Amino acid sequence: MQTETSERAVKSINVFQSKSRLLKTARILAVVLVMFAHPAHVSSQASREIELTAQEILARVDRILEYPQGLMKGKLMHITPDGRSSVTTLAASIAERDFLFVLSSRDRGNEVKILYNLGGEDIWVYDIHAVKLFHKLGIDKYDAVLGTNYSFIDLSNADYQNNYNASITGNAFVKGFDTYRLKLDPIFKGGSYGQLTMYVGKTDYVPLRIDFHDTDNVRIKSLAVVKTKERAGRTVPVRYEMLDIMKGTVSIMELSEFDESVTFDRSMFFHQRLGDNG
Repeated sequence: MQTETSERAVKSINVFQSKSRLLKTARILAVVLVMFAHPAHVSSQASREIELTAQEILARVDRILEYPQGLMKGKLMHITPDGRSSVTTLAASIAERDFLFVLSSRDRGNEVKILYNLGGEDIWVYDIHAVKLFHKLGIDKYDAVLGTNYSFIDLSNADYQNNYNASITGNAFVKGFDTYRLKLDPIFKGGSYGQLTMYVGKTDYVPLRIDFHDTDNVRIKSLAVVKTKERAGRTVPVRYEMLDIMKGTVSIMELSEFDESVTFDRSMFFHQRLGDNG
C-alpha cells in the first residue's frame, strides 16, 4: 500500500514538473512571437538610440568650431574660376556669447562690421561706407558676405546642435580619415538650407566636410576644415575652404593670430554702438 502511494506521488510530481516546463516554454514562445509581430517597436527604439548618439556627436562638433575667446585675426580670400582673387582682412573680438567682426580691404579700408549676439543667433550688420545698420532676420541671414561664398549665418558660429536634428546615415572615408556621415535637418524652416550632410572624424570629431543643400535637396555649397591647430588643450580650426558648386568659386578663410589675453568692454557688443568711430 505504501509502495502504491509513493508511486502515485512520484507520478504527480513528474506531471507537475512537465506542466511547469510546458508553461515556461509557452511563455518564451509568446515573447518571441511578440517581438516578431512588432518589429517597428524594436526598430524605433534603436532609432532613438542612434538619434541620441548623433546629437552627442554634433555637440562635440560645436565645441571644435567654437571661436577662441579674445582677439582673432585673419583673412578671407575669394577666388573665381578664371583665377582672379580678392582679399579681405578680418579682425574679430570674441566674447563668450558675442562676436564682433570688422572686415576691411586694401582699397576701401574698413567696409563692414558684423555683430553676433546670443551665441551667433542674432545678427547685426553695419555698412561703414553707407552708414547704414541692418538687422539680419530670416532669409536675410543667408546673404553673402562681401560677395564671398560665406553667408552671414555661415560665420555666425551658431550651434548646430540647437538648430538641427541630426541622424547618423552611415560611415565614409574622407581625406584619409574614417568619418561618421550625419544628416542634419533644420529645426526651423524658412532658410536657404533645406538639409546639411556632415562628415565628422571618428577620432577627433573635426567636421572635415559639410555639404549644404537647398530646399530642393540640391547640393549648392561645401565647406571643408583643411587645417587645425592645438591651442590651450583644444583643437581649433584655422583654415576653412567654402566651395560654391553652382558658381565654381572658392572662398578661403584663414585665421592666423589669436590673443586670448584681451578683454572687452561689454558695450562694444551693443548694436547701437556699431556706428561709433566708423
